[in-house]
Parts: sequence; C-alpha cells; structure tokens
Amino acid sequence: MTSIMYKVAKNNIKEARMKKLVLVLLAVFLVIPALSNAGTVSSRYDVTFGGFVKYDVGWASQNTNADPYTANRKSTLGVDYLADEYTNTFMTAAETRFNFLVKGPDLWGAKTSAFIEGDFRGVSTGNSYGGFQLRHAFMNLKWQSAELMIGQNWQQWGMPYYPASIGFNDNSTFLKGIRIPQIAFRYFFTKEFNAMIGVQTATEWSGSFGTRQVDDYARSNWPGVMGEIAYWTDRCGKIGPNNLKFGLGGFYGREKKTIGLDAAGNPIGATPFANSYYDDTTDAWMAAFRYSVPIIPEKQGNKQFALLLNGNFFYGQNWSGNDWMNVPGTSNVSAAAPTISNGSYWRMSGDAVAPTAYGLYAQLSFWFTNNLWTNLQYGYLKYNYSSAGRQDFPNAVNMNQNYAVNLLWDANQAIRFGVQWNHIFTGYNAPTAPTRNDRTGEMDVYRFAAWYFF
Repeated sequence: MTSIMYKVAKNNIKEARMKKLVLVLLAVFLVIPALSNAGTVSSRYDVTFGGFVKYDVGWASQNTNADPYTANRKSTLGVDYLADEYTNTFMTAAETRFNFLVKGPDLWGAKTSAFIEGDFRGVSTGNSYGGFQLRHAFMNLKWQSAELMIGQNWQQWGMPYYPASIGFNDNSTFLKGIRIPQIAFRYFFTKEFNAMIGVQTATEWSGSFGTRQVDDYARSNWPGVMGEIAYWTDRCGKIGPNNLKFGLGGFYGREKKTIGLDAAGNPIGATPFANSYYDDTTDAWMAAFRYSVPIIPEKQGNKQFALLLNGNFFYGQNWSGNDWMNVPGTSNVSAAAPTISNGSYWRMSGDAVAPTAYGLYAQLSFWFTNNLWTNLQYGYLKYNYSSAGRQDFPNAVNMNQNYAVNLLWDANQAIRFGVQWNHIFTGYNAPTAPTRNDRTGEMDVYRFAAWYFF
C-alpha cells in the first residue's frame, strides 16, 4: 500500500513539473516576438515618461482669454471698447503636458541625456488652442565641470529662477523667459562660480508656416549671441532646489530692417514684392541681472516657515524679435511701418530706431507648511518712446505692471491646487485721435487651477 501511494505521489510531482515546463515554454514563446519588435517601438536607453494634467477656471474683469498679459484700454468719452465693457469666464485644460527624459551612453567622458516635452496650447505653432505643440526638445552633455545644451529650451540667462505663477502668461512681460532654439555651453570654474556662452535663434521661431524665421532679424545674417556669469552656493541653505544664486547676463543681435519702395522711391511698407527695397541695420541687445535669496532656508528638508526672494532686473532695446517681453503687436498709422511690436521703427529721416526699455520682476515666497505656500509677485516694464514715437504709435504698449498673489497646496505627491488674484495695469503711448480715448487700461484676473502629476 505504501509503495502504491509513493508511486502516485511521484507521478503527481512529474505532472506538476511538466505543467510548469509547459507554462515556462509558453511564456518564452510569447515574450520572444515582443522582444523582437521592441527595437522598433521603444528605446535602447533609459527612458522616463512624465507630465501632468492641468485644469484652469477663472474670471477676468475684461473680455479677454485664458492667458492675458496686458489690459485693454478703458472705455471713455463716448467710445466703448468691447473688451472693457464686458467680463469673461474661462476654462481650459490645454496646459496638460507630456514629457520624455532619455539617458543614453556616455560621449567624450560626458553623461548624455535628452528631454522632449509638449502641451496642448497649440498657439505657439500656429495650431488651434487644444492642438498639441512642442515646448522643449534639447540634448545635454554633462561633464564634471562643464555642460553643453543643444536644442529648444528655456533661455539660459535673465529669467527668474523660480516664477511660481498659475496662469501660463502671468508676468510674461517681465522677462519671465521664453523657450528658444539655442546652443549653450556652461563651464564651472569652481563649485560656486560658472559662466555660460552660446548662440540662439535670431528671431521668433514659432507661428504659422511661412512666417517662421522669415523676418528682419533673420535677414540680418546674425544669430543672437548670449552669455552669463553666475554664482551659485548652498552656504546660506536652500529651499527645495532654490539656493543662493546670482547671474549677470544678456544677449546681442542685429536687425536688418527692410521696407518696400515704389517706382518713385516712396515707402509702401512690408510687402512681398516691390520695385525696390531699402534696409537699415539696428542693434538688438539686453542686459539682465537675476537673483535667488533663501532668506529663511528650509530645515532638515522641511520647508515650513521658509522665505525666498527671487527675481530680475533688465535693460535693453529692440528685443521684439524673440518676444522676450510678450508684448502684442499693434497697428500703425504710417504706411512706412504698418505694424510694430515695441521693436524698431522708421523715422521721417529714413533711419530705423528702437526705443530702449527696462523693467523688473520680484517674487516673495513663504511656506506656511512643507506643502502649503504663498507667492507675492510684482512686475514692471517701461518703454522709452520719444514724443514723436508716442504720437506715431499710439497703440503701442508704453508701460505694463502686474500685482499678483497666489496660494499653492500639494495635497499629496500627485495632486496640487492653486488660487490666484492678478491685477494688470497697462499704459499705451497716447490717446488715439479723433476720439482722444483713455491711454490706460486695468484688469483683474481670478483663477483656480488643479494639477495631477505623473
């Protein structure tokens, strides 16, 4: 009896082993085709996928869109402006983003990586709002004491180190930063001192096909040249990734401003064909200082009661080629220069000139707890138009100011909520004849946002 039971148990063990073998072989047969196809649908390198879903809802005291950055003129003296007569309620989820971080093989002793990101705002690549668009596409080579970045990324100078706004265009007229095709090389002389030098696209790259990189800045045969000297240190502590930082930088470029002429040599404006063309070269440049000061640093990784001040100062001229200040274009009363966007313009003498401009951005951030913090923000931009320039270009923005405060809360690692009030005050060059309407405008924007990070 014992012998029979032993044989039965032995047979059961063999059957169990056979079943396991069959399952293993089946799994192998299923995996082999997947592996053979993997090279065509995935990367050979370390790829991390991320992004967030973002929802915005808000109300503006003027009839604007979800991304306002200047206020419209006030209605006055019997002239009503639609944008000033009505308010606006908006909702959007177009700031939802996807990104890929790729870590690849070493090259020349450097760690290599690449980053790709897009969102659904659409507007910077000529699509409708909600259409997918490129935000970032750049590669990095990182050595122990140097870093080379090639591609489209945030500018590497001037912009605030930590602009904690809720709306996409909040404070964007104060050198908040733009994403721009560039090559930037940063060298670290010590752990704390470094310098950057590079080249950038000569003109605004985005927009509809046919105008992209086809303007007076691209015709100049000059790329933009940029640089920065900086000091970064942890000696005074830090708040998250924000430590003590100072950077002095800027860029230089040129614009070959062109105008079409008729047979008699009279200007007919920016037309695709003319009897002849006339051009004059103007400089485009900017100097900017940016800073980050952890006044009260975090303690043992906890940001409660931490206080951070960061921002910038800037000065320059003729920077509309890359929309550094995100100021809208405006119609002009003169046929010699039908549109401008606070860049250069033609004088009656036939010379091209550009107004100088200056401004600043400042943000004070305070953490009530490690996951709840507030940001107080102020921005100022001023263009130095001459008296003649103010009269010739009455619709051009002469000054812009923003006051904002927001409250952000990380409910957990994935979900963040935010509320914000933003007041925008805009001054224009002059009242427009014959109505002599008001030259200023004001707008309040209230916004709620929710993020889900993944």
